Amino acid sequence: MSPASNAAGPFCRRLFLPDEHIERICREALASVELLPESPGPVRIDRFIFLSFGFEEEYKPLPAHIMGCAKFTRNGLCRIIVNQDLAEQDDTVSRVRVRSTLAHEAGHGLFHTPLFIEKLERDAMTRLLDNGEGIFDSVSNEGFMCRAEAGMTEVPKFEWWEYQANLAMAALLLPLHLVVEAARAHLPKVLSGTGTFETRVAAAERELATLFKVSRRMVSIRLGKWWLDQATQPSLF
Repeated sequence: MSPASNAAGPFCRRLFLPDEHIERICREALASVELLPESPGPVRIDRFIFLSFGFEEEYKPLPAHIMGCAKFTRNGLCRIIVNQDLAEQDDTVSRVRVRSTLAHEAGHGLFHTPLFIEKLERDAMTRLLDNGEGIFDSVSNEGFMCRAEAGMTEVPKFEWWEYQANLAMAALLLPLHLVVEAARAHLPKVLSGTGTFETRVAAAERELATLFKVSRRMVSIRLGKWWLDQATQPSLF
């Protein structure tokens, strides 16, 4: 059976999550533990994991292409592990990637725990583990194995759980209303500063990335066409 022919992947069912649902659940999850910032700034994602799931993240040796993983038992999410080599690199890019990895794995915890519990219960009942999981490199018998950070859409189309975890990662680290608020402060310079429009947008996005402690790429994907919309309809600002 090819991945494309098995819409549920290794799980008992496919989970359909509208983007707006992911946004709302992530915002409510941050607010529920009082970690939704009141003004633009970095989300304390490590603290969010502890308060939401009851454990601290771990840093362990993992294969070089694996940034992190989420482990489950039939009681739910039990561990989030980050590649130790990544965590030991003391530079801005690595620190940003650690934060994005933590948020990605937390996204699995928020949205995919019921799916994995169902999978573990099914496997325990049938003991027929050779049911196609091997074709999905991101799923093991006990959790998700997540590769290097990519854009929110840059995962195989049939790995819908990774796409959803990437959307959750962005929603947790960059609550949309806060990103837009911060972007508005840069808008006058973007609309009328020196240089090309693209270079002004890039400069603003780099500053937003520093403010939220994420990659500029994530900011750019998160805002999408927002800058262009403001430039073409300045009267709405």
